[in-house]
Amino acid sequence: MKHLGLKAMLVCALVLWAGVTQAGDGTQPWRPACVGHSLPMPATLEALSSRGPYGFATRDFVFVDTTRLTPPNGSYPGSPVRTLRTRVFYPVCDPRLEASPPPENRVPVASGRPFPLLAYAHGLTSRGEPVRFMAEHLATHGYIIAAPRFPLSSGDAPGGPTIADIPNQPGDLDFVMRQVAQLGGLDADLAAAADASRRGVLGLSAGGETVLIAAYHPALKIDIQSAVAQAPVSCFFGPPFYSRSLPTLILAGTADELVPISGPERAFALAPPPVTLVELLGGTHSGFMNREQPYVENTDTRECELLQMSDPMRGQAEFVARLTAGVDPGVFDPGSCLPLCGQRYRQTMGATRQIRLSRAATLAHFEASLRGRVDAALFLTWLLGRNPDVVVRIKR
Repeated sequence: MKHLGLKAMLVCALVLWAGVTQAGDGTQPWRPACVGHSLPMPATLEALSSRGPYGFATRDFVFVDTTRLTPPNGSYPGSPVRTLRTRVFYPVCDPRLEASPPPENRVPVASGRPFPLLAYAHGLTSRGEPVRFMAEHLATHGYIIAAPRFPLSSGDAPGGPTIADIPNQPGDLDFVMRQVAQLGGLDADLAAAADASRRGVLGLSAGGETVLIAAYHPALKIDIQSAVAQAPVSCFFGPPFYSRSLPTLILAGTADELVPISGPERAFALAPPPVTLVELLGGTHSGFMNREQPYVENTDTRECELLQMSDPMRGQAEFVARLTAGVDPGVFDPGSCLPLCGQRYRQTMGATRQIRLSRAATLAHFEASLRGRVDAALFLTWLLGRNPDVVVRIKR
């Protein structure tokens, strides 16, 4: 292969992947999902960061987990159940369609081979807005994404947002994926289209923290095959926290004032392979949310002011107690953590560029780990790091 050009190498890799995919598991042959759709383009930054061959639509659900409780929170007395308002993003055949928020009439799911099933974890105080920048993109590339509103860490949580309940959130991700895979009635097409044998999770900030707990925690990890953590709050996870191997991608910005790069770097150093760290040089926390404030040195400075107004450490004692319950207390080791918003960095990457790179890396990771695409793996291990504003570190 050393005599082939870059484009030829990617084409060969895609053909190899197509052959494997068509062979499948012997139970359902591959076929184009919609009339006129073809195999994906070779994995390049342009192809992976652009819309896929599908359109996307959404449906809203209220899932209630009667087997787990919602603990008390300030003035909120708690509940014997966990209520999870969930928006599901999914692919549809019409590539022009953008049905979000959900339309009055259900849009049919794209036909064909079942799609990998993902769950998205939002950050502390979020009301769910940033999910769309990843979920809509992934849906157009043939993924079903369930995005729950967590009971106590969201911006409208009863009693106020708290980190105390974060250790319970991996169970929420697991629950909503299982609920989607079991839908019936008018939503049975969603269940039929979801491949529950290929599950992954992704999330941002405290949502990235939730992803790492779901991926690695000795007692709280869930049944998934892949994970993507964007700017994960992770500096305090100690060596015993990382209890298994799982294909994981960690994305981080070197100018992130809310989650300094040292935290994701520590997570990468301690996590067992296979794990990939993608550092976006000059990237910010705000950039993952497509936020950019003109004429300031770093958009995160304003985000820090807003976050600190919400008492972001509220519930820390309960968080530590739940994280360490029944396991090695060394799973929590905050000795290397820097003060929240205690550093100032110069922002050199724009939000548009950061979203583009994040979409490409996230999609490539899921395509490689959940669909077995060789060219997507090559993009992550070789092509992405050739961009001057990206550093890629890999442990195999």
